[in-house]
Amino acid sequence: MTIRIPIEKDDLIIPFTDQDLLRFIGGYRRQINDYVIGQLEDQDDGPHLSDFSISRLLFHADNTCSFRLHFKIDRQFCCSDMLSCQMDYMDFIVNKSDEDTTLTGAYTTWTIQ
Repeated sequence: MTIRIPIEKDDLIIPFTDQDLLRFIGGYRRQINDYVIGQLEDQDDGPHLSDFSISRLLFHADNTCSFRLHFKIDRQFCCSDMLSCQMDYMDFIVNKSDEDTTLTGAYTTWTIQ
């Protein structure tokens, strides 16, 4: 399953910095949060995303770029003041054409048994 975010023509102009991208993504945090949380098997303890950062920002010759969005999945246990978090990430591709620009990402749930 993937998440697609359409980008208005002048909202994000290639090339951009990781900080520009992080500010832009800030407007889509709720959508990204809902997408990732919806993929989790365990919905207990109100998971939500925080502490976003970006790495591996690469620009390609075919007018695309890619990056990794890192985040924490925070949980607060309902019967105590205990908190837990888990670091995770999503890889994204930015596709730019004459008509539009789209941010496409996929999240994989990693389970170690």
